[in-house]
Amino acid sequence: MSNPAPPVAVVTGAAGGIGAAVSRCLLRDGHRLALVDRPGPALDRLAAEFRDAGHAVLAVGSDVSDPAAVARAAAEIDEEFGGFDKLVTCAGVGRIDPIEQTGDEVWTQTVAVNLTGTFWWCREAVPRMRARGGGTIVPVSSTTALVGLPGRAAYAASKAGVLGLARTLAVECAADGIRVVPICPGATRTDLVQQGYQRAADPAAAERAHAALQPIGRLSEPEEIAETIAFLCSSRAATITGATIIVDGGYTAGGPSWNT
Repeated sequence: MSNPAPPVAVVTGAAGGIGAAVSRCLLRDGHRLALVDRPGPALDRLAAEFRDAGHAVLAVGSDVSDPAAVARAAAEIDEEFGGFDKLVTCAGVGRIDPIEQTGDEVWTQTVAVNLTGTFWWCREAVPRMRARGGGTIVPVSSTTALVGLPGRAAYAASKAGVLGLARTLAVECAADGIRVVPICPGATRTDLVQQGYQRAADPAAAERAHAALQPIGRLSEPEEIAETIAFLCSSRAATITGATIIVDGGYTAGGPSWNT
């Protein structure tokens, strides 16, 4: 009897941050992998690194906020791998602005990438996973969906929407063997977070202040978030679905003023 083919995972926002870290974890765990991100050198370099290490990867340059592009990307993955079993939606954008300074374009783009892009990919994933007898979807939300913070109206709304979408899909798809488990990372040392520090008058001081708000006294690393996602994608998490998994160094347990 021939061995079954390794499972196929799709990671959006795969070229950096949590997306790149979880891609490494999933390859380590034996997945074939479709790396989805905007076309560019970062995506090309990561795909080349993985191929040079002998892994089966497909790099797909695609805009998650464009439904036609998402449909084309899913079809390209079908052609290469015959479908997919896992989906991790890491693609995201965000910035800090008071609501009166949040322009229409910022709101629209933030919701389009963070929430609507997740919806487009879930809509492509569910029928494919149903046809394969099941699968796992891990939508990446944020603790900003759980704790109100100034200046995050667009980002928080989009990430809270991801949680509502995930819970609905978990119930809707459970009978099909599809698990949907949203994860809320806390402050994590990603490029997006680092860019926020650079807008401060003293970036180093801004990072220290942010770390001091975390009960563990530091930011999480992308690899730490990725290991949790890899677990959720594994058979060891077979009965976890619909739950919101929080990985935040204790931030939401104590609230933003825990140490004052």
